[in-house]
Amino acid sequence: MSVSEMKNVVIDEKITKFRNLVNSNSNFVFNTYRDKNGKNHWNLICSCMDWLTVSIRYLMNAPDLDKNIDVRVMQMFSLISSIDLVSESITQLHRVFINPSTIPFAGEKKCFGNRTFVNEDDNSYFKTIRASFGAHPVNLNQSNSKRFASWPFDSHMKSGELTVHLYSNEVGEEDLVMNLNSNELIAFLNIRYNYLDVISDKIKSIYTDFQDNLSKQRIQTSTEPIEQLHILRAESEKRLDNDYYNSEINDLIMIFEAEIPQPELVPLADKYKRSLEPLIEEIRTNLQAMNIIDLENSPSLSNRSELSRKLSYEIGKFYTWIHGDEYDPLIHYYLERFNNETNFKFNFNINDSCNLLFLKLMLMLHA
Repeated sequence: MSVSEMKNVVIDEKITKFRNLVNSNSNFVFNTYRDKNGKNHWNLICSCMDWLTVSIRYLMNAPDLDKNIDVRVMQMFSLISSIDLVSESITQLHRVFINPSTIPFAGEKKCFGNRTFVNEDDNSYFKTIRASFGAHPVNLNQSNSKRFASWPFDSHMKSGELTVHLYSNEVGEEDLVMNLNSNELIAFLNIRYNYLDVISDKIKSIYTDFQDNLSKQRIQTSTEPIEQLHILRAESEKRLDNDYYNSEINDLIMIFEAEIPQPELVPLADKYKRSLEPLIEEIRTNLQAMNIIDLENSPSLSNRSELSRKLSYEIGKFYTWIHGDEYDPLIHYYLERFNNETNFKFNFNINDSCNLLFLKLMLMLHA
């Protein structure tokens, strides 16, 4: 087999693009297939992608074949095994995304000529090649008899690299001859590896159908911002469960549920909350259309003011604390810094609720 020819045929760009597709659209595939009819197909998908990557990269970097026939035979077996991993992974992905009851390329006889076993399709005949040239050559079951592969030797055929005789355990039964042809193996590999394009198109189609279906389901509207936000939180979890949108909605809920006890800050808080209403509507519009894109009306946590730059460390730590589950022993220090830099205008207090502290931070940065 020409290893250089094999290297020129396969590249890992295709499996890389496939992996990116699977991980795109807010992890749609993960959310859909981690529990599909009571089965975790996500784990199977990951296994297939991983072994496709391993196999393709091995084929891309396979060592040149050794002059020693024994070493070369085992190198060939590694190449055949890698092709087998590609084939098996493609079959499993087909069953997950396209049809669980069928096997791709069943019945096809396109890749192998001069078959030793003419009744086998390409899938079966490749398995026979794999068995005969290294998988279990001393324990073959063919032609209704037990057979055993001979020591592989250089083929005398122009189109072949290696040949084995398949001995029978029946007295007087003739040996069968099986040749290994690199071009046929490459054709087998190409057809299966390129089937990733078919599976990719199917994933895109499934996602498009998912988008279309949910975009036709109207999201309930409310004139009360806090009620609308709770509706949107439930809808966001149903519509891709996007971390970015979930975070924005949860932040807005914290802001709108907070009540300012300081009368002098109430007008400021009310004005800030009103300024966020376009963001709420933008989230609703995007979720309705299943268009999960960056939110134009989202207020940045920090801005370019001198205050935000001066307190950038404390603001980042505060934000991590307010959204986390762990206690930060320096939280008193962060609040003290906020109060000192604003002359206690917002009166940050450790006894304030998390919602109130978060609202005060937003007012300090944006109001």
